[in-house]
Amino acid sequence: MGATALRDTLERDLLADRWGIGEKLPTERELGAHYGVARNTVRRALDALEQQGLIHRHVGRGTFRSMPAGSAPANDESLSPSDVVECRLILEPEMISLAVARATQADIARMAECLRGTDEAPDLARFEHWDAELHDAFALGTHNAAVIAMSRSLARVRERTDWGQLKARGNTVERRAILQEQHHAMVNAVRQRDRSSARQVMRDHILFVQGYMFSD
Repeated sequence: MGATALRDTLERDLLADRWGIGEKLPTERELGAHYGVARNTVRRALDALEQQGLIHRHVGRGTFRSMPAGSAPANDESLSPSDVVECRLILEPEMISLAVARATQADIARMAECLRGTDEAPDLARFEHWDAELHDAFALGTHNAAVIAMSRSLARVRERTDWGQLKARGNTVERRAILQEQHHAMVNAVRQRDRSSARQVMRDHILFVQGYMFSD
């Protein structure tokens, strides 16, 4: 089976909902073993499917099924990264303020665990993983199901290739240090039950991310 035939087979499987929207596909090695082809054949087939908009890939995280363009109202598969960051700027300062008021000691311990993960991350992929986990911990600290659902929907954009490329473009030692200083300040504000500081640091944090991801 060549790359074109494999692409056609995978396309049929995707359109038949073998994998749901946002679901992770098997690895290149697993697909190669299943269909009896070499990994470079799998890679070429996936390249074609990504160009068709049927999948998106993120280095270090895998391949995910995309929402076909025009098939449904805007969701986490079709929203642009810039739109998502603007929405986070509206949501997350008030989200962390609510977490300050409601977070339990177990919630704060989880935030501290995620903070250690970002401190010790050896590369961008691990840093992004723990960064996402930290923001999810802030959402969980609100104990508000609607807030958690909205936050997680926005966070799924991190799994996309375009988000990873934008973050990688701005990945410098100096910027990571600033991000970590802000992360520590946010967790400390939650510990101190300081809603005003938490809200302001989160706003500054997202504005900083927006600035380096989307500046020319």
